[in-house]
Amino acid sequence: VWRGRNEIYNEFDIIMTEKVVIIGGKGTAVVIAEQIYDAHERFGMDIEVLGFAFDDPAYKDGINGWPVLCGTREAYDMFKHDESVKFVFALYRSDILKERIALRDSLNIPINRFLSFRHPSAYVAKSAQLGQANIILANCAINNNVVMGNYNTMQTGSLIGHDTHIGNNNFIAAHTCIGSNLKIGNGNFTGLNCSIKNFVVMGDYNLIGMASNVVKDVSDGNILIGNPAKPLVK
Repeated sequence: VWRGRNEIYNEFDIIMTEKVVIIGGKGTAVVIAEQIYDAHERFGMDIEVLGFAFDDPAYKDGINGWPVLCGTREAYDMFKHDESVKFVFALYRSDILKERIALRDSLNIPINRFLSFRHPSAYVAKSAQLGQANIILANCAINNNVVMGNYNTMQTGSLIGHDTHIGNNNFIAAHTCIGSNLKIGNGNFTGLNCSIKNFVVMGDYNLIGMASNVVKDVSDGNILIGNPAKPLVK
C-alpha cells in the first residue's frame, strides 16, 4: 500500500500527479505558480507546475525557477495529447478584461483542460456549487449556498458570503469582501480590499477600485471608486 496524507491506497489505485502549464508570466501567473508549489510542498497535493507559456523574450531564461516552455499560442498544441496536463490562463488585466477573456477563448483550449484549483487553506462550504476552471487561492472563504460559474479567480484572503450567485470570468483581487445574497454577473474586476454590500445586484464588466465600498446596485461597464462607491466621471 501507499500511505498519503490521511489516505491509504491499495495496489490497484492509480495516483497521477496533475501537471500545470500557466499561460502568463507576471503578477498573478507567478502568484498561482507559487501557491500550487505551496499546496504540494506543505499539504501534499499531487500537483506540480511544469512551467509558463509566455511571449516576453525578457523571461526566456525562466521565471522563479520554472522554465518558459513556449509562447501563449503554442501551449495547447504542445500538451493537448497529455490529459494529465492542465492549463491556467493568467493574463488578465483590469483595464482590458473583456479583450483578455477573448484572447483566452481564441486559444481553443477545452474547458475540461483548464485547472480547477483550491489551495488547501481555503474554505469552501459543502453546499457551495462551483463550476469549472476556478482558481481559489490561500485563505479564501466561500460560504454556504454560494453558486459560482466558470473561469473565476479568487485571490488570497477574499470572502464570498452565503447565498451569493456569481457568474463567469470574474477576477476577485486579494482581501475583497463580497457580502451575502448578491447577484454578480460576468467579467467583473474587484480591486484590492474592496467590499460589496449584501443584496447588491451587479451586472457585467465593472471595475471596482481598490478599497471601494459598493452599497447600491450596479449596471454594466462602470468604473466605481470611493466610499460609498460612485461611477468615475472621465
